Amino acid sequence: MISSPLAQIVNPVLNRKIGNILVQNSTNALQIFLRNIINFALGAAGIYFFANLLRGGYEYITSGGDKESVQKAQKRLTNAFTGIIVIFSIFALLYIVETIFGLSIRTFNIPRP
Repeated sequence: MISSPLAQIVNPVLNRKIGNILVQNSTNALQIFLRNIINFALGAAGIYFFANLLRGGYEYITSGGDKESVQKAQKRLTNAFTGIIVIFSIFALLYIVETIFGLSIRTFNIPRP
C-alpha cells in the first residue's frame, strides 16, 4: 500500500503527536493544541522581555545624559521587568494550584462526553 505524500507532512510548530491523535480523538488534539499555545505564549513573552531589556539598556547607554531619554529608558526597563515578573507569577500560581488541589491545568485534561 502506497501512502500519500500529503499524509507525511508535519507542521514543525505543532507537537508531532497531534498527527496521529487528530484522526482518533478530537478531544486529545484540542488538549495538545492548547498546551502548545501556552508553551508558545510563554516563549514569546520571554523573547519580548529580552528584546525590551536590550532596547531599554541600549537607550539608557546612548541617552547622553538627556533627562527625558534616561527616564524613557528607565521606564522601558521597569516595564520589561514588571512583565516578566507577571509571567513568572502566573506560571507559579498555576503550579501551586495544581499541587494543592491535585488538578492538571497545564495539561488540559478535558473529560470525554
